[in-house]
Amino acid sequence: MNAAGRGITALVLRRCLGAAWPATLAVAAAALLLHRALPPVVDSAADAAGASAPWLFAPLFVAAIGTSLAALACWPLCAVDRPGADWARRLVRTPLQGTGAAIAGALLALWLLGAPLLLIGARCLGAPGQARDAVVLEAPAMPLLEPGSPPLPLLVPAGRTWSGLWLRPRAALPRADFAPSRVQVLADGAPLARVAPAFTQSGEFVRLDFAARPIATLELAITEGSVPLFFPTGSVELVGATARSGFGNALWASLVVLVPGFLALALAGLCGAVAGLPTTATVAVGTLFVLAAGRIGPLDDAVHAVLTGRWLPATAVFRGCLPSLAVGSAAMIGAMLLRRRPRR
Repeated sequence: MNAAGRGITALVLRRCLGAAWPATLAVAAAALLLHRALPPVVDSAADAAGASAPWLFAPLFVAAIGTSLAALACWPLCAVDRPGADWARRLVRTPLQGTGAAIAGALLALWLLGAPLLLIGARCLGAPGQARDAVVLEAPAMPLLEPGSPPLPLLVPAGRTWSGLWLRPRAALPRADFAPSRVQVLADGAPLARVAPAFTQSGEFVRLDFAARPIATLELAITEGSVPLFFPTGSVELVGATARSGFGNALWASLVVLVPGFLALALAGLCGAVAGLPTTATVAVGTLFVLAAGRIGPLDDAVHAVLTGRWLPATAVFRGCLPSLAVGSAAMIGAMLLRRRPRR
């Protein structure tokens, strides 16, 4: 990046931080107060931190909107017919006309706002101090477990040491008079827990902790009850024995925060090659709103992983960033081509 680009990045960075931090801080404080006043209603204490994800997601969403709007308003060439555009066009002669540097400044500001929220806010909402690998076990072709059926075998990765098991099955209608189904977990033929956990409905979460040990075979069996249970892929996870830093996990998540911001600004930059600031700002805010409301993209999973102690690099979150990065990169290439056209 040349000197002009560095100057644009620094200018936009300062403007974005100044514009976005008050609203971000206010929403973060309000979210923390509401979290304490309205604690999540969950069946298990293990679910409490994960259920707090919306309170952490809200200030991150506000930070993304604030930095995006400030960047678009700051650099004149992010939209057509802006005051100062002729001066800015003489200053930079890059294919993106400085909008790439402006996006870099906005993303740096978003990271400076998002990282403290994840490092401090997540702990305030109950995130554990350590994170562990959580490996999703592949389900067999027929993952139904019902009273009287043979044990359900699950394939376990070899050469690892485990210290926990997470279960979240789906339930069907009882086969007889209603009675909770107790699931016995057999590791290498021996029960993994003294008391078999009971399930009554879909989505119930149970975490079994045990002393670190290798596991070659894992089976699930119903010992009593009348509720059939489904264990599709994603409903059973083995937790690794190696503890990772919770702060390190939050820092990894802070990089994921940049992905929706990049996509929104890239699409806004594409529109800004031919449209004015109102349209460009609407595209940026609309993109962020659709991603948040539809839970599209990796950010929701990253926030949940930090709050529940899942080690982020061991999940599929970073692979989930690729579609957004690809669309954003294509939008920036399109903006580059549009800005090369001679102005009338």
